[in-house]
Amino acid sequence: MADVSLEWNDDFQPDSNGDLLLVDGDDEVRQRLERRLFTAEKGYVWHPSYGAGLPQKIGSVYSVEEIKSIVASQLALEASVAPSPPAQLTVSQADGGIVTISILYWDAKTGTSVSFEITS
Repeated sequence: MADVSLEWNDDFQPDSNGDLLLVDGDDEVRQRLERRLFTAEKGYVWHPSYGAGLPQKIGSVYSVEEIKSIVASQLALEASVAPSPPAQLTVSQADGGIVTISILYWDAKTGTSVSFEITS
């Protein structure tokens, strides 16, 4: 089922008819995963377990394994991410402190692999 498209740190976009742009499939799942990873911990009063709060962790000292653990625990909560095979996460840090998180997971409905990166 399609949902309204909303990229993180962006605004709603109109489609060619002037309606709100919709998204489905892999892009919808990516948007949901980004929202989950970027939403502050306990940021939703009615859903205190929702959100990893990655932006609030910038400047803190976290090991690669701690970051992987945070991301993996949040991915496990998304119904669209297949539990098996487990998601593959790569965390790397470049000079200057730029952290890149590469995520490869399998879609729970189609079984196809999907990947995307987050850089901060």
